[in-house]
Amino acid sequence: MEPVDAVEAETVRTIYNLYIELGSVREVKAQADRLDLRSRRRERAGGRVSGGTLMDRGHIYHLLSNPLYAGRIRHKGKVHPGQHPAIIDPELWERVQVLLQEGAAKGRGRRTTSLQSPLAGKLFDETGDRLTPSHSRKQGKRLRYYISRRLVTDRSGRHPDAWRLPADQLEGLVRSLIVKQLSRPDAAARLVQEIAASEVERGNETLAGAANSATCLGLVQRIDLKPGAIRVQLDAGVLAAALTCVPDRLRADALITEALFRMRRRGVEVKLHLGDAPAEVDRRLVQNIARARRWLDCIFAGQTYSEIAEAEGTSKRRVQDIVDLALLAPDVLNAIVAGEQPVGLTSDYLIKTGFPALWSEQRVLFGAL
Repeated sequence: MEPVDAVEAETVRTIYNLYIELGSVREVKAQADRLDLRSRRRERAGGRVSGGTLMDRGHIYHLLSNPLYAGRIRHKGKVHPGQHPAIIDPELWERVQVLLQEGAAKGRGRRTTSLQSPLAGKLFDETGDRLTPSHSRKQGKRLRYYISRRLVTDRSGRHPDAWRLPADQLEGLVRSLIVKQLSRPDAAARLVQEIAASEVERGNETLAGAANSATCLGLVQRIDLKPGAIRVQLDAGVLAAALTCVPDRLRADALITEALFRMRRRGVEVKLHLGDAPAEVDRRLVQNIARARRWLDCIFAGQTYSEIAEAEGTSKRRVQDIVDLALLAPDVLNAIVAGEQPVGLTSDYLIKTGFPALWSEQRVLFGAL
């Protein structure tokens, strides 16, 4: 087998992940085009060049069914272990083969699954990096995400600015923006140039119906994310088809909506909000602060860390970690009690980072979160 270079290997892994996510070669083809995934470019003898083009469905099916990528070879209809390294987990390859067979059994022309990540290929972060679908499992439940592509293509690097957003919440947030934009009483007049008065009511009904449909995310052409804001651009062609008019009649600026976008983090959990994130009390943090103040009083009374730990049924190290929370500035404490602390200001963050004792330095540090 010809050695697989790093770029081709990552392309193959992405194709496999997309198929597991979408369950349809047709959908994988559509998403691969949006991600600009291309076949390996090769230079032949005499300067002839092949590859480097968008992949058709036949090529994608070949990638998904070829055992070479799992470190195996096919001989006389049977698959045997190979002597080359695998770039796809053999278990993943086996799983894909089962899905391919199940899809073939359902017959041609029938959709095998609904599009589970409707914003795939349409999301971009502030660096221009595309967000791609991902998922994990927690207590047997499948959790979907959209993550910056650099987390997939450069797993060994550190990317503190990369995005990892819960898919259901993000899709719900985008739906609410579309509904707000297209359900306005003047939606048709704002969107369509030179619209006749007799067409306004029908246009408004069409737009409102499209916005409130189960497939409204199909109206999205592109979404741009940056810290604190989200920008959604609707697809002129799709809307024009719904309104039975030519795309040129649609106002470009009316296709775009922008809104403030906030994240509230508690541990590893992230919640998304339009506008300012509502107050939400971190009960664990509040309880730990109360415990810290009580333990600090014990220290002032002459008790040692070991004595407090024994009385509380915990470790000396835990007492030392928690008691520092009693040193938080009064205004920071007030914000925590009101549930208005900065995003990311959690018990774990405060314990692991070792925040400064000076209140002025705390305000600078926490204000940057």
